[in-house]
Amino acid sequence: MKEWKVKPLDVMIATPPKSGTTWMGEIVRQMRAYHPEAVGKDVSFIIPYVEMNIPTPDMPTALECQDKMLSPRIIKTHLPYEYTKEKVEQEGLKVIAVLREPKDTLTSYYHHYCNNFFNFPGDFHDFFELVRQDRLHGGNIFKMARDWWQARDLPNVLVVKYEEMKKDTAEVVRRVAEFLEIPLDSKTVESIVDNCNIDKMRKTALEVIPDDQQLNKVAAKQFFRKGVVGDWKNHFAKDEEDFVDECVREYFDPVGLHFNV
Repeated sequence: MKEWKVKPLDVMIATPPKSGTTWMGEIVRQMRAYHPEAVGKDVSFIIPYVEMNIPTPDMPTALECQDKMLSPRIIKTHLPYEYTKEKVEQEGLKVIAVLREPKDTLTSYYHHYCNNFFNFPGDFHDFFELVRQDRLHGGNIFKMARDWWQARDLPNVLVVKYEEMKKDTAEVVRRVAEFLEIPLDSKTVESIVDNCNIDKMRKTALEVIPDDQQLNKVAAKQFFRKGVVGDWKNHFAKDEEDFVDECVREYFDPVGLHFNV
């Protein structure tokens, strides 16, 4: 992040993995076209990450292509807050942090581990051992969510819960537009909500990956799974549920973070 040269209109979408990153990215990409200072009305569906070359190895990171990106620049990250703190608190980088109930996050992350990105060979309970040992790719999701939540009062940070997006997508679109100072009328809000449903995003993702990259097309199809709330109940054993509940008491309860929306 030290190499990212902040510009006034930049916006970074920061989330723990499998917490609505792509969904929020598409919402911001759709509304970018209505920004009064936008250069070019359309940018790629694939928004670059600060720290990763995905969805394909030849996809540049945000750092590698920052000088070529059109303003307002949209970037994504799964980095913990501590790595972005200087850019956010001292240089004014705007951030939309999306947080998700941890049991659903881990359920979705398990299925992500099983697709062509990771090819994890075990079942959910094998995966959960990585959670217990704090060995997940991307780090501790509880600490990450807590730290972004604690930054919510900064004027350049907007925290949105995945469950709020599911409950009332249009209201979240309006909040994001106000935060980014993008004027949207009600018809435009409805259009953005419609364009950002999971089926349309899955279709768009397949369209932007070249036909000769079938493996990546399969991975993209797997990437958009269900996007539902409460699917964790079909996966967790009682001791795994208890482990997450204890992490919630340790990390979330002291700072007032909950997901009952």
